[in-house]
Amino acid sequence: MGQKEGMHIFFALDDGYSQHCCTAMASILANNGDTPIHFHLLTDGISDGNRSKLERLAARHGDASIHYETVGGGVFDSLPLNIDYISKQTYYRYAIAELFPDLDKALYLDCDLVVNGPLAELWQTDLTGCLCAGVRDLWIEGIHYKPEIGLPLDELYVNAGVLLLNLRMMRDEGTFAALCEATSRPQFKARFQDQDAINIVCRGRIKELPAKFNFTSEDALRHPDAAGGAIIVHYTGERKPWGERRCGNPLKGLYFDYLSMTPYRKTALQRFASGAARCLGKPFRKRQAAARPLRVALLIDEFFGGAGTAYGGYGFLARHYIAKYLPCDDIQIDVLLGLNPRSRRRKAVRTRVDNVDVYRLPGRRHAARWFRKMNYDLYFSIELTTSFLKYEKAQDKRLLLWVQDPRPWDEWLEIETVKLFPESCYWNTEVYELVHRLYEENRVRFVTQGRFLIEKAKCLYRLHPDTPMMFLPNPVDIDPRFDVGSYEKKNHIIFIGRIESVKRGWLFCEIAKRMPEYEFFMLGQSFREKAQNDSIMEQYRHGIPNLHFVGHVEGEEKNGYIRDAKILVNTSIHEALPVTFLEALAYGTLLVSCRNPEGLTEKFGIYTGQVLGDGFDKIDLFVNAIKTLMTDEDRRKELSVAAHEYVKRTHNVTDFIRNTRALLREEAARRSQSHAKTS
Repeated sequence: MGQKEGMHIFFALDDGYSQHCCTAMASILANNGDTPIHFHLLTDGISDGNRSKLERLAARHGDASIHYETVGGGVFDSLPLNIDYISKQTYYRYAIAELFPDLDKALYLDCDLVVNGPLAELWQTDLTGCLCAGVRDLWIEGIHYKPEIGLPLDELYVNAGVLLLNLRMMRDEGTFAALCEATSRPQFKARFQDQDAINIVCRGRIKELPAKFNFTSEDALRHPDAAGGAIIVHYTGERKPWGERRCGNPLKGLYFDYLSMTPYRKTALQRFASGAARCLGKPFRKRQAAARPLRVALLIDEFFGGAGTAYGGYGFLARHYIAKYLPCDDIQIDVLLGLNPRSRRRKAVRTRVDNVDVYRLPGRRHAARWFRKMNYDLYFSIELTTSFLKYEKAQDKRLLLWVQDPRPWDEWLEIETVKLFPESCYWNTEVYELVHRLYEENRVRFVTQGRFLIEKAKCLYRLHPDTPMMFLPNPVDIDPRFDVGSYEKKNHIIFIGRIESVKRGWLFCEIAKRMPEYEFFMLGQSFREKAQNDSIMEQYRHGIPNLHFVGHVEGEEKNGYIRDAKILVNTSIHEALPVTFLEALAYGTLLVSCRNPEGLTEKFGIYTGQVLGDGFDKIDLFVNAIKTLMTDEDRRKELSVAAHEYVKRTHNVTDFIRNTRALLREEAARRSQSHAKTS
């Protein structure tokens, strides 16, 4: 290589961070004594006093050198800053390849870290074909942020505080210009500044390093057992070991161990002991008040078994997608399950489920007071099913209503044709009129999972024909390891859903009885009106060898049944667009159904046509459809691949996170703008 022997290590800093940079340098020298270390400090100015201390440290080690590179002004002054405790020096790393044309490789380090072991293994990492190497950012993974900058959840996103750089390749590809251009775009809404830009510009050409080479505060909290093997300990976040606020990193003591090896040790430790506001040499800046997260209340009547609720499609969507993927550093979601009008309790009952708070509201006498206390910024509902929002007295609170399954009265008339065991009708005029009132007050925004639902929603809520509804498809997790083209499916046929009247599970059993050559699996259980539903299904539990009652299954177990099956049969008299349809199609499992939401059944399977009543007279429609698909393997495989690609394109989680978070922020901003106009 064209560079001096040894390691070339870069820091970017202002004068106030000299002390922390010196501590990081001391830790490197203490653990890499046999290797020449060339420090390059990118700065817009360091005082003579701080230079003297830095050079005294280097002078103790015969193989260490310091080079100061003054950077500043120009393009860096125009790049955006949106994190209070990070300064423009963070962008200086962009220019390393251009500023040092004789170097082919460099290690960039943030100043808020210490090196607690040898760096030789990291330095010798092969970067062939890669612009850089870094460690996966666990904090970013945890807040599901990547979709907001156009990256799928499973793509590598590294923390930019430790980067091994392929400078030759960066120069050849003009990476400096690309980084500056990406960061300067007006549409660049990235919240993590240079780190986002680096991950976007270098996408697909970043080599993943082991976590020990950038063991962040998040790593230390999640994997404390691995702390002993950490080579680079990085104090990420606003709370530093030297800061005014208590640092939660259990490895914070290492900072002071290495600080004691520097010329700053005496005055720095005295300042720390006295509790000075400018703790340990960092220039004092008045801290901006941390922005309060956007507080969103998710209104739902079930949470897929959470807090003792039923298992259903709305609850599945709420628990496994909304509550899982949408909360982040600036969005907090609480789940509100409704209230018991006869309850006298003053306080809501809170249950913690999957890292979100789930509330059963207090009785109606106390509901308004509770809403006032919680002061939510926005309400979000999956097809509003209860009217307790009427207790929210603030006239500026908005509702984002996600239309999932609107049921005008003619839909109920169809459902009531089932006579074997009639479905309970939960038509609720009070809810529909509440939505209409909010609509009249311009306080509700409609989005929908399916375009075919728009006219139904307008009818149910008495909306103007021109009322806009944004298309927001339901998301589906896609297994990146699944190869739909090569996977060998079995002669399995599945049913997924609650066993209740509207689903008409008895038809699936009758189909299985007529098709002994295939294995039929019924996934689901009774919940509402359990005794009556179970009594009807009992006659099918014995005497049909190819029919298997699996019961309620979740996660990988459920995915396994879907993955192996060739066909999902749906016998419901009523459906909107079930998540189970999308899950099946994601695994290339085709549909046979008497419902055709968004035209998906006829596109990726066979639509039998509408089947009303108990359905016993139409069983042959299902049997013939299944035979058609099962006996034409080439056609089935062709449709299977197309189905998988459709779901991946239209119902991916990446788009759902990005679009839904943007909607929540936009609706909250509308409320803020309304406040500003009236104040």
